[in-house]
Amino acid sequence: MNFTQVMSRSLHYCGIYGFLAFVLLAAPGLSLAVQAANAFDDWELLTLPDKTPAEFTPFGATGLRIDSDRSVAFLYTEMTREGGKRLSWRWRVDKSPPPAPQDQVGRDDRPLAIHFWFPKPPEERSFFDDLGSVFGYPAIGRVMTYVWGGTETRGATMDHPHFADGRLIILRGPEAAVGTWYDEAIDLTADYRRAFGEAPPDRLYLAISADSDDLGGKSSAMVDGLRWDEGTAAAIPGALQEAARP
Repeated sequence: MNFTQVMSRSLHYCGIYGFLAFVLLAAPGLSLAVQAANAFDDWELLTLPDKTPAEFTPFGATGLRIDSDRSVAFLYTEMTREGGKRLSWRWRVDKSPPPAPQDQVGRDDRPLAIHFWFPKPPEERSFFDDLGSVFGYPAIGRVMTYVWGGTETRGATMDHPHFADGRLIILRGPEAAVGTWYDEAIDLTADYRRAFGEAPPDRLYLAISADSDDLGGKSSAMVDGLRWDEGTAAAIPGALQEAARP
């Protein structure tokens, strides 16, 4: 290979690498889009028959925006707690439907909720549970739901209106300011034990939802930084202070 051929090939490679460097430097958003991943990328969308689905939009590495316009849906994933007792996150609501009672089916709209669905043991699964799994519906046994919304203030607890073996806890009620980030930390192990009299299973479904289909409102909210750790959370005033269920 003569000098002219060497220089020609060198300039060719320099041109390629120079172009790549230009793309990476001049268009960092493009490089980030290729490299970055969001914690919710692999979560599943669960919609309800004859209901317009709420919209879920990931942002950053650990954030999720949830918008609802006369709609409802759940974004969920199956996971293990891996020994973690406390789930921490931060969330905010920018637009909320009018406060509604969370223990009444057909009226329980809210801008945001975080759910823990515990799978039914195999011996308790029915034919309809197995059929539902074919269409993407998890077979749910016990449920713990933590809500931003409703007419009650922080710490109010009630039987779950949609699950006979479920509990619902208000984390942020009418007193919560719109457009403000709030940090949360819930001790799932302690709450579950008080509700059901035993430690929770390690495997569970974690779900996030918005619900404004009943009363026809709109909502816009965000969740960020969901994580498990070994610590215990400070008690939520009034939450689950009654005796454990039998």
